[in-house]
Amino acid sequence: MTLDLILLPEPVGQPSLKASDGERKGAGEPSDSQAWDAIVSGVRDVVGEVVLGEDGPSRTLTHQPSGITVRYRSGETAINLPFWPSGSDVDAEGLVRTMYRIGHVVADATGLVAHVSQLGVPLTEAESRIDAAVDLLLDDPVSSHLWPRDGFRVYFTGSVTLADAVQRLKSMVVAEESDRFTVQWSDGPQLEVTFDAGPRIVAEAAEVAEDYGIPEMAAYDRRFQVTFDDLDEVLQEVNTLIEVNLQLQDLTGGYVKRSWNDEVSPPYDDPVDGS
Repeated sequence: MTLDLILLPEPVGQPSLKASDGERKGAGEPSDSQAWDAIVSGVRDVVGEVVLGEDGPSRTLTHQPSGITVRYRSGETAINLPFWPSGSDVDAEGLVRTMYRIGHVVADATGLVAHVSQLGVPLTEAESRIDAAVDLLLDDPVSSHLWPRDGFRVYFTGSVTLADAVQRLKSMVVAEESDRFTVQWSDGPQLEVTFDAGPRIVAEAAEVAEDYGIPEMAAYDRRFQVTFDDLDEVLQEVNTLIEVNLQLQDLTGGYVKRSWNDEVSPPYDDPVDGS
């Protein structure tokens, strides 16, 4: 299981952590430059070099060796430590402690309160339960066959982000949240799009590469996941599904894997015009 630190303006309980971003005060506001500079400087003091980026109104940083990511906007921050297989040659306890140190850096820079989502406790309490966090981090099998809902995934490598996907699908009705967006035609079904990157996605892509004999996928480290509630409705209307599939695959040059038939499709030879 991934480990997530959520930082919000005040202490929150587990139900609040699951509330939609639109219900959080300050969600959607641009990030504060002074606070972000302090976060970047502090995180570099902890882990060294990081990769900086932007995703809509959010600013992001990634420590590539560990996969730890920080996504910041004014009023909220999310810090993610990805799953590592239990047989990996990795210091899981060290990673958790590093993540918690980064949590303190962000809290000091922003005044936000850190909470460990999966444990349901504040960071200050979680620090006395390192073993519980390590168990969570190592006790989650990665599999491209596990789906939260029906949908499809686009595996790829490169620099494409969630913001690029929003831009590509701007001809449709798009509603953005902090770490995802929904898309639909005016009267069609609603599809939810999320983006993930890092070691967990590498493990998933490597599984697909081995299962389907597609060796180039073993190097893929990014994934869009598109999910929906009612497969029958989506397949009956189908235009929304086709458009989102085509546009994301053309944007990324990636491979698509579908939940409902377990098929994998290669990049299209005839790209969709994104203009």
